[in-house]
Amino acid sequence: MATNKKWKRYPHLPGSIQPAQQRDALCDGTSLKYPPCQSSASTHTQDSTSTKQLKFDQFDASVSDAWSVDDLRINSEVAQSSARSVLDHHKATTQTVHFIGPPLNSYLNRVRALQRLATQKGEVFSENSSCQPIYPCLSGFETDALNRKRNQTPHDSSETDHRIRRILNLIDRDQFSELDREELQRECWTGIPAKLRPRVWRLLSGYAPFNKSRVDQVLKQKRDEYFNLVEQYFHTRFDESHQDTFRQIHIDIPRMCPLIPLFQQKIVQEVKDSLLLIFFLITVIFCHQMFERILYIWAYRHQGSGYVQGMNDLVTPFFIVFLSEWISPDSAMDSFELTSLEREKLNAIEADSYWCITALLRTIQTNYTSPQSGIHEKIDALKALMKKMNSELDQHLQKHQVEYFQFAFRWMNNLLMREIPLSATIRLWDTYLCVTNGFANFHLYVCAAFLRYWSKEIQKQPDFQSILLFLQNLPTQQWDDDKIKVLTADAYSLMEMFSGAKRHLTN
Repeated sequence: MATNKKWKRYPHLPGSIQPAQQRDALCDGTSLKYPPCQSSASTHTQDSTSTKQLKFDQFDASVSDAWSVDDLRINSEVAQSSARSVLDHHKATTQTVHFIGPPLNSYLNRVRALQRLATQKGEVFSENSSCQPIYPCLSGFETDALNRKRNQTPHDSSETDHRIRRILNLIDRDQFSELDREELQRECWTGIPAKLRPRVWRLLSGYAPFNKSRVDQVLKQKRDEYFNLVEQYFHTRFDESHQDTFRQIHIDIPRMCPLIPLFQQKIVQEVKDSLLLIFFLITVIFCHQMFERILYIWAYRHQGSGYVQGMNDLVTPFFIVFLSEWISPDSAMDSFELTSLEREKLNAIEADSYWCITALLRTIQTNYTSPQSGIHEKIDALKALMKKMNSELDQHLQKHQVEYFQFAFRWMNNLLMREIPLSATIRLWDTYLCVTNGFANFHLYVCAAFLRYWSKEIQKQPDFQSILLFLQNLPTQQWDDDKIKVLTADAYSLMEMFSGAKRHLTN
């Protein structure tokens, strides 16, 4: 009963008893007719509604579009000027020099520092020095090749032709003995002629057979096998268990893709032909996708180590060498449109790069298996070598608390690719492929010879920071075949002296 009285006392509540006239009004759909005593309330309601409408109109006017349809015609000069100012500002902010502090004792900080050193290159502490891309650009590669061709004497040309004939005489044999292989390695130790390099690299990597009659069949089989792997496993990159790996690959590739430096050149920033820029973008995207497939399939099939930063760099020399097989000698590789090649040729480049990087990584697997013990062992061996062969340099580094891992980790992780131009890297790999376990063992002695080469300049540096800055920005931009010949010859003499004689490193 109390409840009924409550509902009667508050007729405005939902479900309460309504007057007959209000019920009839609701039934026939007409508006309610309030008694005269409620007219003031009605007026107040209308004023409130009017005020709300006014506020909404003011708000609507304040957030309306700042332009109309007629304003869509944008001045191209103004747009380019704005874009250029943004790019200049970004360039200025990204060129800030980051000082390197003293070595830290924290193991975690050390590991993070090693990864940073392995994946990025610092900037030279100089106002007049131009900013170099993180990865050596193809324009330097092409310039070196053109200069060598332009400066060739008739004698040099004759010697090159003679070497080409000798190498062809070896690799065109149907029956290939172990003695023939050793002869080929001796012939290619000092460098492989560019026109023969793709064939010889496939042979020395163990990817193609030495029996010429079986080469085409085996290559077709291996290329088909690679794309079967892509079809079978590449879609798993979005699975929860693999997406972190693919994300890291996706992030790292733009840092090292050999076609990316094209966009770091001023001429590209000032391109006015939008169609040309589109072609550049398509080429880079194409290259990006090929590298993604190569690295992800390798990581998927080698989950013991998985993908590690630094592996991405190692694909590039193979990619460039196999790409050069389909480019005219008179064409500039740094302006070549990748999409102009037939699909079959692109597939061959991608598959060959995959199988050759697989063969390489097999020889240095411990470099990338946690906790990267292979790299740490090589750094310790490098330190022991320097104590015996250049004690003055070793003492200078110790005096200023410079540890070998702070600069040599990147040398081992990236096989010196961040220290020398791409053309020099490819020439160096000619020699590595001619040595048994060249990437695993001979590379140590190359690093020792490389460090000894800079000994005098390093000892001129007065403190920790100067030494590190110099070692991370070595002036090797002009290094060519002659420099690599000297480096490999010195490394070979060191290997002959110290390899297999561990007492020299421990006494």
